[in-house]
Amino acid sequence: MSMTADDAASALTGYRLNLLGDATVLHDGVGVPVLRRERLLVSLLALQGSRPRGHIAGTLWPETPDDRARASLRQSLRNLRQVLPDGFVLAGSGSLGLAPDLDVDVWDLRHHCDTVLSGSAPRLTLRRALEALHAIVGPELLLGEFDEWVDVERRRLQRQRLHALERLTRELGRLGETTWAITAAEAASDLDPLREEPTALLISLHLAEGSVVEARRTFDTFRRRLRTELRVDPSPRVLALLR
Repeated sequence: MSMTADDAASALTGYRLNLLGDATVLHDGVGVPVLRRERLLVSLLALQGSRPRGHIAGTLWPETPDDRARASLRQSLRNLRQVLPDGFVLAGSGSLGLAPDLDVDVWDLRHHCDTVLSGSAPRLTLRRALEALHAIVGPELLLGEFDEWVDVERRRLQRQRLHALERLTRELGRLGETTWAITAAEAASDLDPLREEPTALLISLHLAEGSVVEARRTFDTFRRRLRTELRVDPSPRVLALLR
């Protein structure tokens, strides 16, 4: 008898895939013993969505001949079936994907970023802004993994987080929540220390609080970083903030 959609959803109850920090599969909060290559397989599917098997094999085993890469993919799928329920990985006609109702931390993160950046929601309430801030600030994607495709996905997610944090900084400032706005701006600066916008936002927030010393300290730190890393000075826009 084939598994119904309700059966598949029930089988996945309590399962969670975490990709922020170390890639981990949890069941009711307890780690499932999934090997590294299989963790990368489900991570790839979570980040890129359903993909042809050839694309998946070539991405995970890029320096391996096609037939051996596909054989390795088949072995990984067999390994996953031994420790994960049916329906966790969906096998289509020549493609693979993850169950759409699976609990995945990166999916939650992307949802919050999309909510913040959505043009249809120009104003955020304080509750929604703080929920988004707590969801967006966190560990790096797939910590300790250095495959080329991981680096591409990490940069893509970092850009999304960065733009959402900058928007949150402005919205929290608009709501009069300066302390939280500073937290968001500092998180954005941590993601990209050489980016000018988070520093400009931080300086403006400190000045709005009357903290000229903190504003100057933020500027001086940013200027030293730019001179050390890029041998350039801050733009006139940032310089003008302290005049």
